[in-house]
Amino acid sequence: MTENLNHRDLEAHLQKLVQAQCSPSKVSVIPMAGSSSISAGINLTDFRIEYKIPEGWNPMQYERIRNFADRLKITDPKRKICSDVAFHEVGHHRLKNDADGLGVPEDVAGKEITLDAVAAVMLQAGRFSRGGAIYLENAISDIINNLNCSQYTKFNGLSMFLAEQGEINEQQFSPLYEAFVKLNQHLWGTPRQKNLVRHYYTDKTEIDDVVNACVREVGLDGDKKQLLSKLFDKTQWKDIFTTFARHLVTLMDQSAPEYLPGSGCGGKGYEVPEKFDPKGKFDSDDCNDPLAKRVLDKGNLKKMMQRRNREGMKVPTFIENWQALDYFYQAEAAEIIIRADAPQKGQRMPIAPIQARSFDPDKDPLESILFGRILLDANGKPCFAVPQSYVEHEARYKKSITSYPDLVIAVLDTSGSMAEAANSKGVGRTNIVPWGDNSKYHYALLTNYGVEKALHKLGVALKMRYNLITFSSTTEATGEKTYDNRAALKRKLFEPSFGGTSLDAAVLAKNASQAGSVLMTISDGEISNWHKVKDTFKNAIADKFYVHFQIGKDTSTTADLESWGAAVVRISDASDLPRRAIDITKKFYTKCAGDVR
Repeated sequence: MTENLNHRDLEAHLQKLVQAQCSPSKVSVIPMAGSSSISAGINLTDFRIEYKIPEGWNPMQYERIRNFADRLKITDPKRKICSDVAFHEVGHHRLKNDADGLGVPEDVAGKEITLDAVAAVMLQAGRFSRGGAIYLENAISDIINNLNCSQYTKFNGLSMFLAEQGEINEQQFSPLYEAFVKLNQHLWGTPRQKNLVRHYYTDKTEIDDVVNACVREVGLDGDKKQLLSKLFDKTQWKDIFTTFARHLVTLMDQSAPEYLPGSGCGGKGYEVPEKFDPKGKFDSDDCNDPLAKRVLDKGNLKKMMQRRNREGMKVPTFIENWQALDYFYQAEAAEIIIRADAPQKGQRMPIAPIQARSFDPDKDPLESILFGRILLDANGKPCFAVPQSYVEHEARYKKSITSYPDLVIAVLDTSGSMAEAANSKGVGRTNIVPWGDNSKYHYALLTNYGVEKALHKLGVALKMRYNLITFSSTTEATGEKTYDNRAALKRKLFEPSFGGTSLDAAVLAKNASQAGSVLMTISDGEISNWHKVKDTFKNAIADKFYVHFQIGKDTSTTADLESWGAAVVRISDASDLPRRAIDITKKFYTKCAGDVR
């Protein structure tokens, strides 16, 4: 029973066992050096199962394991251990006779629930670390998973695996691992299996208190069928994982070097960090659990935030609030009905205006304005010009626009009234969006994201610079940011003060000084100090491609803007704002393409 292991034969045996469970998994057995224990893991994104087996691995060197195998007449303990681990790995997704959903965490949706619950508890306990959260979530998943797997195998092999961990750890389990083994044995252990692993128990009061609390509060007594029904009810997973974690985390002030059977991260042990993380956030680039990595994928996070918003759920613990809102608004902007498609070759467009006339805001579309050309109206006041008529011709130009204003400045009202409802339907849900997903401010943010999305589709967003100016009781600017350096700008969007409505002319003048840039303002009421700042404001917009969106009633600001010939777009229902802004952006930048032959 100590002969060298034939890795190819073992791999073929495990592959047949896995296929017999109707699993799509491909098994790999990899020899390795520098370890004392076998480890394994299933990648729940592609279902690959990978075993890492140390050179010279021999669990039979330990007397207790050898005696256990002899009494049960187990002729090939290594193969038996690996076979039980195979059942365990497949069980994380689904074994042959399982009903739907009888896998843990099973899929991305399941992992989201379990990881969020565990991370929240660890953060509250002041013992969060990324590696620790993955280890504890995997351990709880293993406890639940093994109960189901015990219907398919007696788990004598897994019991020997657990015993080997105790032998490697100087014949004694660490506190967290002891609780893990005791909970497993409570659910499926036979008297002989329990007798094997009890030799590695310390039976300290604090460990037994944790085990007993889990058994009592989760409800782990009863027959197997009832327990399976309870533990695999995903609607209860948040409470189940929270309860397990709340007690087990108290033992995480000591490392647990023992390997888990494997739950997607190679079965690695837990090491107490030099310092616990007070933020409790994950980084997908620094995560060795494939399914957790899928949870943290940007595309998944966008869908997740929309779903959580619809279902009344809060922001998950494992990402920062501003990032959650960023993903949410990216997803919402992508779904706006009017799409800002890049111009196509051979599209007919009006060029070469023959005559010009005064802009009529009631009849003329904004995209018809001849920027850079000013006329005098009937009262002798300056106003925008629009063409009387066009000569049309077939314009051939590139899909990617190359001649355009390369700076976008957004001036956003963040006063208290912007937190009010956009229409008669109320402010909407506030579980993800603090100001409500039907507030005026929500649609102002969605406008900002929608314009950026339109610029993306037109092929210019990456080349542009951005500046955000917010005004309420104070006026603040982020300064110019490149596309790849917009994090500070986004954070500022999600920190509205909701105070008064005054504008600091000096901040505006400093941050809106580049001629030929695009300047967009959004407000829903009167600027309280408008009479003091309007001259500076007028100078700031004089050499810009400027448009103002006014939510609600006209003000002295809108009256002055129109008297200066500025474009004012009136919005009665703020939910219309993103669509109008995207449409204008698309048409304006498409028009810029006409200069490129």
